[in-house]
Amino acid sequence: MNRRRGFTLVELVVAMAIFSILLVMIVNVIDRTGTLSSGSIAKMEASRVARECLDLISRDLAAPLLPYDRASAKSLQFVASPTDLQADYANPHALFWQAPLSRVSGKGNLALVGYFALRSVASDPKQNRFQLRRLHVDQSDAVNFDLLFSGTDNWYRTLAPEFAPASESPENGESYKGWVADGVLGIWVRCLDSRGGPIKLSGSGQALGSSFDSRKAFQASRHRYPGSGFSALPSMVEVGLVTCSPSDIRRITKLPGTSSSGDPDKFYTDINGFVNEVQKDNPGAKTVAAYTRKIPILTADP
Repeated sequence: MNRRRGFTLVELVVAMAIFSILLVMIVNVIDRTGTLSSGSIAKMEASRVARECLDLISRDLAAPLLPYDRASAKSLQFVASPTDLQADYANPHALFWQAPLSRVSGKGNLALVGYFALRSVASDPKQNRFQLRRLHVDQSDAVNFDLLFSGTDNWYRTLAPEFAPASESPENGESYKGWVADGVLGIWVRCLDSRGGPIKLSGSGQALGSSFDSRKAFQASRHRYPGSGFSALPSMVEVGLVTCSPSDIRRITKLPGTSSSGDPDKFYTDINGFVNEVQKDNPGAKTVAAYTRKIPILTADP
């Protein structure tokens, strides 16, 4: 007669140990896969924020207008990184101009347009604000649009706070008037000539640094415009954005000053240096990255 032999206690213990090890390995693989998947999605979100913001800026920059009378100092203002912009909106650069982008018919098609970054680190990370803001004033808004022709050279100083209030409230729709996107930690701008080189000197030979003013014209490799009584647009504008995913906005507890060297040749150095500092100070924020784009100005001089 054959005796049926079952598992011994030792064999059961060994089998359970092996099963436990395999189970832990499987759970770890699933957890790592989920973490990698979440990280990839977050990075895609940061990239999407940058791409959509740059697409919007590119669309608006397609056709800034030159004046009929270039001798008129008030006919056109295409201003990049103005030095007198309030510090809250100079992070570290900004851009303002006029273009046929009015949303209201019957009063002309011109509009004042601008982009700048609004950023603040709150004591409660849930209240952090890292936003791209868009200034837009139609010609039908006579009070605000007429700032361009009233002798107010820095009309952007008056209008910027209207499109980026100091605080936001869900009950107040005006709080989000100029909102474009969350997750924008800074914007960098530099103007380029027709050969892609940074514009460094005004028409009169003044060093521009990171700024640009169409009313001062400029000197470039192919052109030397007069120092006064003439205005000119750059051939291209290079825009850089540092963005993060919405999930990382709450993980940032410290930001370096969005300072700029003021040297257009150090455009990439400034941006990458900022990214490195943010990553060092906020190791939990994994999606902070820089994105740049060169945008041609279709109405610029050849």
